[in-house]
Amino acid sequence: MMPFRIMMLGVGNGFSKKTYNNNALLESKGAYFLIDCGVTAWSSLADINMDFENISGIFLTHLHYDHCGGLDEAALYGAYVAGRKLKLWVPAPLKPVLWEQTLRGRLEDPAGGNTRLEHFFEIHWVKEREIFSLNGLSAYWLQTEHVPSRFSCSLVLDGRFFYSGDMVENKLLIERLIREGINVFYHDVQFKHAVVHASFKGLLSYPEAVRKQLYLMHYSELPAGWNPNDLNGMNLLRQHEWLSW
Repeated sequence: MMPFRIMMLGVGNGFSKKTYNNNALLESKGAYFLIDCGVTAWSSLADINMDFENISGIFLTHLHYDHCGGLDEAALYGAYVAGRKLKLWVPAPLKPVLWEQTLRGRLEDPAGGNTRLEHFFEIHWVKEREIFSLNGLSAYWLQTEHVPSRFSCSLVLDGRFFYSGDMVENKLLIERLIREGINVFYHDVQFKHAVVHASFKGLLSYPEAVRKQLYLMHYSELPAGWNPNDLNGMNLLRQHEWLSW
């Protein structure tokens, strides 16, 4: 077991105005990594007196702008200011679309010689369940359901920690992962209407022993009159708070 710590840079969705996008900062043996890099990631880092120079790499779960919209700044700052490429771990199914359909129109610079994704990042394409290292911390991804027909995945750290990219509730998957040794689940949730995310009502249907292992994120803002006792054993993650595992 390798200790690490993680901070939510935001707990909001793409439309939140009071909380940043649901991205995380991971620290492993003194090195810092981003889990997703949405449009508010760099502003959130600035709030805690960190910036590009502190970050060693980024893992992407999917290509919605609240999870990858900050890649432009990472690429441009690295290429034209810092002179350094961030490491970028990307699930292999995104290889056909990340550059051609997401980044190329905003980053391509023929005059400057930067015409490929590899010119901006040290890119690592990883297959499902292929283990890679975040400064000694083992990681792999699992495809999980978010928007139908669009790729999304979740991340497993040290074989015991699950971080949902964005996903609907899936009790059978969570129970299977518990049997595989995972005992902490950072899980996105919507307290109001939910279609492509887990609903709070849906998570309430999980067994009590499972609910106690759930840490909720991506909720944006809490409902009016919210009482912590309403969590029914689940835990609520807060923006800019470190938790060690």
